[in-house]
Amino acid sequence: MNKSHLATLLASLLAVSACTQQQSDAAQQAASAAISTAHATLSDTSAPLATLRQQASAAAGEAKQQAAQLVADNPALGLAVSAVQQGMEKSANALQWQQLETKVGSYPADIGLYQKGVVAEALHQLLGKKMPVFLQNMQVSSPLGKDQLLFVSGNKAHQGGEEMAYLLLDPASKQLEVGLIEQRKLRIYRSGPPLYRPAEINTMLDNLAGQP
Repeated sequence: MNKSHLATLLASLLAVSACTQQQSDAAQQAASAAISTAHATLSDTSAPLATLRQQASAAAGEAKQQAAQLVADNPALGLAVSAVQQGMEKSANALQWQQLETKVGSYPADIGLYQKGVVAEALHQLLGKKMPVFLQNMQVSSPLGKDQLLFVSGNKAHQGGEEMAYLLLDPASKQLEVGLIEQRKLRIYRSGPPLYRPAEINTMLDNLAGQP
């Protein structure tokens, strides 16, 4: 367990320990009531299916309301829940960055690189309104490559040399760099400091500079 996970766990334990006995009893009673209602609903096989679904949905809704009220009555518990959720989200994001290494050799379209996950989110944040241009300029794309870091290059269909793009990804620092080439003019977008530029990308840019 790393330090960030340990800190999150300690914060959660401290917040939960701040709950009063009355709040703890209320939570147990609410949970017991919800479980009893759900059990009775599922056990009543003589009731129509639609009725069973409605009753089960109502029981689940009541349980959610009780949980929300408990958090509202105890801000410390709410903060603990939020801290745990944020910690889990960070861990999931870190895992996605690490797993990019296993995708080397795959085409972005085949792994949904620009449609979902941490890379897609980072690209939308970095490029904003330029995201559609990036996608167009990656219509004809290389597979995900590796040269110290990860990279992809591409061009708009039938417009290689004029409308192109490249993407650099550094899983270790969770940083990325995008080069957008529109009408043979390069503009670079970075989420942090400049990244190492693979030889293949340098060749691409050298060819661009050598065009009349």
